Amino acid sequence: MRRFISIFLLFFVATLLYSCSSSKEVVLRVQEHKKLSQPLAPPLDYEKIVNVDDVGYKIKLISDGKFLYVGNLDGEVYRIDPKEEEKREIIELDQPIESAVAVDGNFIYVGTNRGYLFKIDKRDGKVVKKRQFPFPILGELYIKGDRLYFFDENDVVYCLKKGNLDTVWKYLHGQFNIMDVRGVSGIAFGSDGLYVGFDDGSVDKVSYKGDQIWEIQVGKGSMFVDSDTTPIVNGSVVYVSSVKGFTEAVNAKNGELLWKRDISSYSNMQLNIFGLFIADNNGNVYCLDNSNGETIWKIKLTNSGNIYSIKLVGSVLYAMTEQGKLVALDSVKGKILDILDIDEPFSCKMTLCCDKLFVISRDGSVYSIFSKK
Repeated sequence: MRRFISIFLLFFVATLLYSCSSSKEVVLRVQEHKKLSQPLAPPLDYEKIVNVDDVGYKIKLISDGKFLYVGNLDGEVYRIDPKEEEKREIIELDQPIESAVAVDGNFIYVGTNRGYLFKIDKRDGKVVKKRQFPFPILGELYIKGDRLYFFDENDVVYCLKKGNLDTVWKYLHGQFNIMDVRGVSGIAFGSDGLYVGFDDGSVDKVSYKGDQIWEIQVGKGSMFVDSDTTPIVNGSVVYVSSVKGFTEAVNAKNGELLWKRDISSYSNMQLNIFGLFIADNNGNVYCLDNSNGETIWKIKLTNSGNIYSIKLVGSVLYAMTEQGKLVALDSVKGKILDILDIDEPFSCKMTLCCDKLFVISRDGSVYSIFSKK
């Protein structure tokens, strides 16, 4: 009888341990306490400041240094005051918005899922100019000098005059495929061209006249291999990644491979003189050696969902999991400095404004993350 009880207890303990080890979330704890003098540093706190209703996948809050701007799926465009914690509707377009707006002086530019591009006076909400394009405008809009850049769901990169929205040039990559997910890569701007990823897992370098300079393949396979991660330009080197494939460093001039790692990512990358930071599809965050791609440190943050955003602020790397767990990491050692559990689904990038981080959940709740006093 005693032997039977012992065997039963062993079985119960083994079952319990297995249940704990196979839980959906990795149990995290603060590993290191540091006093940091930078503006945004642990210990951290957060608060919900406004709600702007349901927003698109991978939407991003855009900052002009004082205010935040965002559009939602109902076609409403808001200006958010992070200090007063209030919102003001600039305009209602009655068209779903999934693109991140561009802000330029007194004007904002908004792309919609119906292919419209609006230039709006943000002071009175009046439409100054609008154009319609054949496909939905997703991703992010960019202002560089007197030019506006974006790309649509058909893998066409546009360069427009920001004043009258006339086309300067357009660049078509590949052919439309209804099965592909498009439009969430960002554009990186270099000295002699721009770099952008596409749904087939490739990254192209395009001249400022709209001509292809080179094309490389980063994805592995034929479907759902999008290069969603915005390339990073660092002098003569460009870092690129795919949601199913590789993370690579290539020569900016000719696209020649410098190093390659079997790391896939839905997240953005971050870079400093110490390393290249990236989150993979298995819940890990890496710091890679810029020069050869070797792992400096690696830490697992979640077993469930994804890490859609990382943000480097000074010496602290912030990582946001899909379930709303924000982890502050020492960028040099990879040690956990602090953890916040916001407990909402997130798929956005983090935005830095007024010495705070801002994130928006899928239901439109805007949170500010700040240092505790």
